[in-house]
Amino acid sequence: MSRISAVVVHWRDPAATLACLASLAREPEIDVLVVDNGSRHPLAVPPGVRCVRSEENRGYAGGANLGIRDALARRAEVVLLLNDDVRVHPGAACSALRVLDRDPRVAAVGAKVLAREDPQRLWLAWGRVTYRQSLVALCGAGELDGPAYAEERDVEWIAGCAMWLRARALAAVGLFDEEFFAYHEEVEWCARARAAGWRVVYCPDAVVTHGGRGTGDVEGRRVGACPQVLHGPEHGPLRTPPREPGATREARLLPGRHAAAAAPLEPAARARGRGRAEDARRARRPHGPPPAVRGAGVAVSGYLDSARTPT
Repeated sequence: MSRISAVVVHWRDPAATLACLASLAREPEIDVLVVDNGSRHPLAVPPGVRCVRSEENRGYAGGANLGIRDALARRAEVVLLLNDDVRVHPGAACSALRVLDRDPRVAAVGAKVLAREDPQRLWLAWGRVTYRQSLVALCGAGELDGPAYAEERDVEWIAGCAMWLRARALAAVGLFDEEFFAYHEEVEWCARARAAGWRVVYCPDAVVTHGGRGTGDVEGRRVGACPQVLHGPEHGPLRTPPREPGATREARLLPGRHAAAAAPLEPAARARGRGRAEDARRARRPHGPPPAVRGAGVAVSGYLDSARTPT
């Protein structure tokens, strides 16, 4: 049994996904699963790679959850979640495992993500939550790689395109919140994990490349989308309050007066940052929102039921 199960979320670009799988073939002892996330034509995967198919586009969070459940059912200790346009450098998985093995409180390890078109520059190192209009700040995006990004460190959130997730943390914290259809799912999950006492760590030796987006596009994907999702620092540590019936995504992640302001902010947030995601949702999901499988409420039934807090 492999310690690591890699989950590659595939959508519409077979060449990108196959190149991602080829990069994983250089990493030892990784079980690989492709989630075909509503592509028009089924993907033919290489021998030894498993594939599960969703007939509809469940969004990145939904596709990830489909694969994570499979990995947990197969008793994986670590789930490596990957975008299909990521390439994993040799040794990245071993470096991430070393971080996880040193401290059982580490819930997630993030990669140093380099831009494939210019690998001297970062696509992203890690992120911070700013509580301002764009919600997050991207650390290293578009900058030359160098000493500032060469040290392992605890961070607020890591890039969702390549993250090593401890199975015990997933069992304790829950899966990704599928109401974050395309953006900020990793920000919310990392906030939830840190609030529960887990660590989120950036590992500079776990290197991947990400293609197809320059600095501006990175900001459009990760900064522009859905700003009002976490409450302000004056309310203490980040946390995810229980879901109230009928509450919007923003309202249930914002307490008090911020929750009251969330509803009128939703149309503006959608118009500013979620254009592509909403277009995709309408095109692929004409009959309503994603299935009601939400991160904080996702039960990992039968798997480490006692794993509620890090030890």
